[in-house]
Amino acid sequence: MFQRGFKWPVVLWAAGSHFTMDIYMNLIPPLLPLLAKLQGFSLAQTGLVLSVHSITASFLQPFAGMVMDKWGRPWLLAASLAFSAITVGLIGLFPTYTMLLLLFGLAGLGSSLLHPLGSVTSVRAAGSQPGLAVSIFSTGGNLGFALGPALAVPLVSRWGLKVLFYLVPFGLMYAIALFAVRQSLVFSPVEQKAVVVEKPSPVSKLALGGLLLLNIVSWLRAWAQFVVTAYVPYHFINQGYDVTVTGPFMTLYLIAGTMGTFAAGFLSDRFGRRALICGSLAISLGSIWLTLNGAGSWAWVGVAFLGAAMHAMVPVAIVIAQELVPQHAGMAAGMMLGLAYGLGGLCTPLIGMVADNFGLTTALNTLYPIMSASFLLSLLLPFKALAQRQVATSQPEPQESH
Repeated sequence: MFQRGFKWPVVLWAAGSHFTMDIYMNLIPPLLPLLAKLQGFSLAQTGLVLSVHSITASFLQPFAGMVMDKWGRPWLLAASLAFSAITVGLIGLFPTYTMLLLLFGLAGLGSSLLHPLGSVTSVRAAGSQPGLAVSIFSTGGNLGFALGPALAVPLVSRWGLKVLFYLVPFGLMYAIALFAVRQSLVFSPVEQKAVVVEKPSPVSKLALGGLLLLNIVSWLRAWAQFVVTAYVPYHFINQGYDVTVTGPFMTLYLIAGTMGTFAAGFLSDRFGRRALICGSLAISLGSIWLTLNGAGSWAWVGVAFLGAAMHAMVPVAIVIAQELVPQHAGMAAGMMLGLAYGLGGLCTPLIGMVADNFGLTTALNTLYPIMSASFLLSLLLPFKALAQRQVATSQPEPQESH
């Protein structure tokens, strides 16, 4: 599975940092209803908390990636994790609305640094298997994101919000371990003198256009993903399921998504980026239909395929973005990991408005044009140019004759 040149310890360290970070990032959202009840927050106030966190944790990622491209150092991986763990933990000691807004917003800054930085670390430790490396990195985040609510709700229900502060040492211990092995987590172009020229060539118009197009494709996919998680459970409730169907739905969707994320990188390295990107979007379209129209167990089969297919594109898009603009890999990763998700979340309430005014069925039917647009645009991505570049860079340099 791991080919020669794949530095799997480095990739696992990066994946572990993603796992730990996303545990902390998903501790607070499931607690917002409890905080609203205890502290008297309005729905608008709780929504503002998520909006501020989305800005710092998602929309700032491309800019954080640009900082990483110029001044990134391995120790920042550990520092960003420690910073976010501490700021989330402090919410347990200072649970006022102002402090919640401030601390959870600050925690997002650490996340904005770690995500592009960790993905670049993974790619540069991957040898000839960047897709597999980013899949492992992304899988770590998926698992952490799923574990966060499982920890937060029962622990806070039993011991109160102060228990958040007692979760800080877990993040600090991993951050200390990351700092101890920082010399093996080389990712900065400054430190890769042997493989980086002093004056990198300017970014071509084709690369910039491809990156913009890839970001649009990823934004549309993320928008559809948010719509699925926010509104498809209501479809099952309308079909006669109990309101508790949200739990099984999300569990199946996320488990399948984790499997799809992990498999995607390996499959893309083996069969190509085009096959994975376009194939996953096409399968997503069919899975949406099966989820919304399938009878009984077939609908749940649709959910599983939908989770796997929708998540499969993510690690491959990160790799493609970094291949398009290798001299700005951090920024590219930040666009795929942060900006696309942020835009997708920002657009989701529009579908809620459609549901309120025209019914849930009409709202869910918008998934078809959204995913169709994503699929059709994916066909225009410059896969051929990328393949030619990979072939060119893989050719051995001619040796001088003596």
